[in-house]
Amino acid sequence: MVKRCEWATKSPELMIYHDTIWGRPERDPQKLFKALSLEIMQAGLAFQTVLRFEGGMDEVFHHFSISYLARCGDQEIEIFCQDKRIIRNHAKVRAIVANAKALQNDPSQLAQATWAPVNNVQMDHLLSGPAHAERYHVFTEKFVKAFKNLGLQRVGPITVYSYLQAVGVVNDHLLTCDFRE
Repeated sequence: MVKRCEWATKSPELMIYHDTIWGRPERDPQKLFKALSLEIMQAGLAFQTVLRFEGGMDEVFHHFSISYLARCGDQEIEIFCQDKRIIRNHAKVRAIVANAKALQNDPSQLAQATWAPVNNVQMDHLLSGPAHAERYHVFTEKFVKAFKNLGLQRVGPITVYSYLQAVGVVNDHLLTCDFRE
């Protein structure tokens, strides 16, 4: 029987996400932007909910294209927020558009801000139980500061820590998880 992190066993969407994406080191700026955007959308929601809307958000946001979203303004944001295929939270959608604008001239800045604080080496917390993001505020501070210096919005410590887990900066697969690398 396959052993997974407990959170990943709650739905088929979470299981697929856990098994194929979560915790794997990612350095592509476009994929990092999508991962950060999904974490921004997640704030206050179950991640399973975000995954249910992911396909619709991919369609509406042109696969979270930085160049496309950077050209969007208030009118497009209003159109987005009327589309039932996405999570229709104006503040979150505005932040994603603003973040695309902040990164449009050099998307590689996001990869640099994501990996430089750990010298491009994945951190491993060697967890025997679930991670609690609030325990890692000090660790996350340098990332939050770097992201805010880039002009990124809605990048608080919990969102950023979840993002770092998602893109493999930290390996928080449990020691008993078969997907731990």
